[in-house]
Amino acid sequence: MKRRPLPAVVKGALTGVGMGAPADALVVGLSGGADSVALTDALATLAGTAGFRLVAAHLDHGLRPDSGDDAAFCGSLAERLGLPIRLGRADVRGRARGDRGGLEDAGRRERYAFLRAVMAEEGARAVAVAHTRDDQAETFLLRLLRGAGATGLGGMRARAGDVIRPLLAVSRAEVLEHLDERGLAWREDATNADPAHLRNRVRHELLPYLASRFNPRVGEALAREAGLLADEDAWLEEEARRLAAAIVRPDGADAVVLLQAGLRAAPRALARRVVRRALGEAGGLLGVSTRHVEGLLGLARDPASSGRSLALPGGRIAHVRFGEIRVAPRTGRLGPFAYPLEVPGRVALPGGRLIEARTAAGPAASNMETAVVGAPAGETLLVRTRRPGDRVARRGREVSLRRYLMERRVPADEREGLPLVAAGSRVLWVAGHPVEAPAGDRWLGLRLVTPEKP
Repeated sequence: MKRRPLPAVVKGALTGVGMGAPADALVVGLSGGADSVALTDALATLAGTAGFRLVAAHLDHGLRPDSGDDAAFCGSLAERLGLPIRLGRADVRGRARGDRGGLEDAGRRERYAFLRAVMAEEGARAVAVAHTRDDQAETFLLRLLRGAGATGLGGMRARAGDVIRPLLAVSRAEVLEHLDERGLAWREDATNADPAHLRNRVRHELLPYLASRFNPRVGEALAREAGLLADEDAWLEEEARRLAAAIVRPDGADAVVLLQAGLRAAPRALARRVVRRALGEAGGLLGVSTRHVEGLLGLARDPASSGRSLALPGGRIAHVRFGEIRVAPRTGRLGPFAYPLEVPGRVALPGGRLIEARTAAGPAASNMETAVVGAPAGETLLVRTRRPGDRVARRGREVSLRRYLMERRVPADEREGLPLVAAGSRVLWVAGHPVEAPAGDRWLGLRLVTPEKP
C-alpha cells in the first residue's frame, strides 16, 4: 500500500486535535533530529497552504561540546523553510542538581518550559512536538517495566493540554523516507546510542529482539495497545470525576474528606482513581505510590477502621473518623497558647499562620477561613487553644466545644492545637471550621491567613 505523504498525515492529525485553521499560530519544537526536522518541514508546507502561522523553537541544552552546531543547523533550516525561529539555552546540569534528579528529566522540564514561554510570547495556541509511533512503543515498554497502570500505559496522547503530537501515528521509517524524498539533512545526537540510558536499550536491544523473535510489527502493535488503553483511561477518568464530585469534598487548605461508604461501594479500579484525584487536590501526587493508594483503600473497606491513620508522602496523614477519611497535612502537637487580640490587629499563630481582626458590619456569618461575629463589650478577646468549659453556638443554642468538634469529626489529635477566638468561655469562631456566628454588642471581621511560601 502506497504511503500517504507526510504533510497529509500531519494535516489529518491537526484536524483531529482541532488545530490548523488559518487563524491559528503554532510553535514547533525543532531539535535538529530526524523526527523534528520532518515535522517542521511538513508543518511549514501546511502553513503555506492553510495559512496558519508557524514558529520554530530550538533549545540548546548545553550538554555536548557541539550543541551550538545544532542551533546553527536549526537556524539554517528555518531560514530555508521561510520560518521565524526562536533560540534559547538552558543549564540542564544545574537544573538536575537543583532538582536532585536525572539529566533526562531536567532536560525535558527545561525544554517544555522554553517551548511554553515561546508559545506565550508568540500568542500561539499549542506546541507541536515530534514524538512518533516508535517513541510511543518505547514509552509503553518503559512504563510496563516500571509497573504503570492504564493511565501510564496509555502512553503519550495526540493532544495533552497545549502540547500536540502530529507524528504519533507515523513510524520512524516513514520519517526517514520523507527526509530522503525531500533531500533534508538532520543532526544525530550521540547520546541517543548510549546504552547507559534505559530508553536507548529498549530502542536498540529490546524492540529489535521482540521484532525478530515474536512480531515483526511489534512497534505498531504496542502503539495500538497504548491507544486502546488511552481511550479506556479517558472514560474511567470521567467516571472517577463524577464519583469524586459525590464523595469527596474540600476541608480547608490542602485537606479533603472522602466518604468511606462511597469508596467501599465503588469498583476498586474506580476507587483507586478517586483516591489519586483526592490526594492530588490535598497536596499533590509527588511520592505517592500504589502502596499508598492501596493502603488508603484498605482503610475505606475495613468497617472497623475508625480511629486509624495512614501516613502519606508530603507530610500528610489520612485519618478515619465517623465514616469519613480526612487527608490533611500532619500537625504536630502544639502546647496551649493564648494571645490578646486587638481590633484592628493580627495575631501570629504557631506554625506561621495569622488571625486578623477588624471592625465589620453584620449580619453574622462564618466559614472555614473568614467570619463576621458579634463580640460582647468590655471583654478581652483572646486567640487561644480550647479550655474546659468552652461553649459554642450550635443550631440556636450553646453546646460544649468538645461536642461541636466531635460532631465536626475533627480528629482527636488535632483538637488541642486548633486556634479559636474567644471572649471568656464563649467561643466566637474556631479557625478552619465554620460555626454558628453569634450576635453581640459589636461586629468583628475575622480571617485566617496562610502566608504564601517564598
